[in-house]
Amino acid sequence: MVNRKFQPVPVLIIVTLFFTQSCAGRAAHPVQVAQSGDVKKACKSLRKETKQIKRNIRRMIPAVKKADKKRTLLMLSGGFLIVPWFFLDLTDADKIETNAQRARYNYLADIAGKRNCRFKVPKLQKFYFDDKGYKKRNR
Repeated sequence: MVNRKFQPVPVLIIVTLFFTQSCAGRAAHPVQVAQSGDVKKACKSLRKETKQIKRNIRRMIPAVKKADKKRTLLMLSGGFLIVPWFFLDLTDADKIETNAQRARYNYLADIAGKRNCRFKVPKLQKFYFDDKGYKKRNR
């Protein structure tokens, strides 16, 4: 016969873990690739915006790599304990935002190329990660 005194404890633990999981992560806020007024922008403003986007991407990539490393470590430890799985951020908000910035940069690079602007805007290659998860580099 099971002691009824201890039945609420596992239920309370499970409910607490589900609530903590629902708080993990954040919603992604990707930038729109094509925005109104892009076609009317002068070369100077295109150059300024592409530089700003490149700085943003350089700032975001270390955060994405750190989150991937943290997720990998928690998943490895999660094989033995189920508790770390409840603290994983599975939203990939940083990856989605970084890929959106890359797409916007390439869109502006196309506009600058069509306008024959006097500065070089090389297209950014696809990152080693995909917005749906980790993707290994082609070597």
